[in-house]
Amino acid sequence: MEPTAQGVLGKTPFAHLVVYCVDKKLRGALVLRPEGDDDAAAADVLTLVDGLPAKIRIADPVEHLGRVLLEIGASEDLAYNESLMALGKGGVLQGQVLLAAGKIDAPTLEKGLRTQIARKLGHLFSRPPSTRYAYYDNVDFLSKFGGPELYPVDPTPAVFASVRAHPSMPHADATLERVKGTPLRIKPGAPLSSLDFTRPEREVVELLRLAAMSIEQVLDAHVADARTVRLLLYGLLLLKHIEPMPVAVAAPAPPSVQMPPPALGRQPSPVVRVALKRIGTPLQKGAVEVAPKSDRDPRSEPRPDPHAGRRAEIEAKLSELKDASHFAALGVEAAASIEEVKNAYFQLAKRWHPDRLPPELANEKEKVATIFTRLAEAYQVLTDPTRRADYEKALAAGISTADQEEVHRVMSAHSAFQKAEFFVGKNQLAEAKPFAVQAYEGDPTDPEHVALYCWIMANEPERRESGKYDDLLLKIGVALAESPRSERIKFLRAMLLKAAGRMGDAIRDFREIAEQNPRHVEAAREVRLYTMRNERDRKGKDEGNDSLLGRFLKKK
Repeated sequence: MEPTAQGVLGKTPFAHLVVYCVDKKLRGALVLRPEGDDDAAAADVLTLVDGLPAKIRIADPVEHLGRVLLEIGASEDLAYNESLMALGKGGVLQGQVLLAAGKIDAPTLEKGLRTQIARKLGHLFSRPPSTRYAYYDNVDFLSKFGGPELYPVDPTPAVFASVRAHPSMPHADATLERVKGTPLRIKPGAPLSSLDFTRPEREVVELLRLAAMSIEQVLDAHVADARTVRLLLYGLLLLKHIEPMPVAVAAPAPPSVQMPPPALGRQPSPVVRVALKRIGTPLQKGAVEVAPKSDRDPRSEPRPDPHAGRRAEIEAKLSELKDASHFAALGVEAAASIEEVKNAYFQLAKRWHPDRLPPELANEKEKVATIFTRLAEAYQVLTDPTRRADYEKALAAGISTADQEEVHRVMSAHSAFQKAEFFVGKNQLAEAKPFAVQAYEGDPTDPEHVALYCWIMANEPERRESGKYDDLLLKIGVALAESPRSERIKFLRAMLLKAAGRMGDAIRDFREIAEQNPRHVEAAREVRLYTMRNERDRKGKDEGNDSLLGRFLKKK
């Protein structure tokens, strides 16, 4: 049977596939097969009802119904073991065995089956990108598998969890790039309550409830790390729970009003009586008084600023926050609960979010953003029990809030750098990028952060296509000058030089590394390959000179 549609998960991730089926309310069968394996037993099969998974058979022996019922507290160990013994005789279904024995009732069985389907679905999101998929419209390949009942389940929670656990970063980056710089808002009626948010994710959602924000603005709020923010927004966009703000359309110009034609005949001029103050000699009879000319243009008179009060408030807030503790910044007591801190922060966010400034105060946006960032930092610290405890100890020891923030910034940058290194070690540069950027922006004075950032940015597809690396070479050169003994920075610079086509400079760095550390395999290999290529080229040149044409040219 020919499928209605087919492809590979590398091009269409399973999360995208599931969302598409739900959007189109497809009724049929979705089949997943490992690459190069046409064995029916190796395939995963889903029966879809209006786009929702209603029955699933997966190739892996996981999520048995009896175990699911036991884990959700709907069955006991003894009943589970008895059902297993009955299954050993064959020809029966575990759920029916438990139902017939009176160990569970029909609603409990349905609950167990729905939970089992949801768990099986979650398992499928870990299938590798090489997996092939095929959709067959109006077909049910599982009509004889399990019982006859179909229990459609909402795949939304599983899709969202998969975005967090098994993200396709190229697809995530492409999705977010399309809405870059565009304010995002929570879609009216979006069922967010069905999603299992982590604490940082909830904070981001709360921000979006306050006001529509672009990706960049959410990141600037610092309520969660960059990877969490990007994956959260990607997942919510995929599920259509958030949406870009519609572009405002200019209102049409009002229709021109035709003035009535002037009335015929002479119209009497209005009389305006003005009290005049005489200066100097009284006028003689019959003389005409001429008002003295003023050198002042009334249009040049300074007009009062209607937003002067708000500007003064911004300046005062900046000054107030300069040396304020986190508690003072949010206006809460030192013993304030997390809930009180949260309420205070969200009230302040309504007042100090940069997007809430009127257009007339656009030149104050940078100052307000500074205020908002400071409030967000206070909020993060005081709602995290561990960070709050450390902060209170430091305050008691006389360490200022500013000094603590500096230490935290450097430590966060170092943590991000370690995560970036982990992904680079696995050659997952797309996953490493957000952490490398966070490390570089958090502590740009660290030469190691600079070098890793330059290397990852050099591997961006746009950069490789352009072949222009001068700015990155300049940055990494400065980093090496600050840390001349760093073998890692020198090696990354050599790789950058190689990518830029400056092989002579690159091999100089590679040789220095190999001479200082003979166990540096990568540098030694680069030197060896370069030497072999040069030797081959030289040998080919010599052979050319020994040919008949070569000897002829020598005689000439």
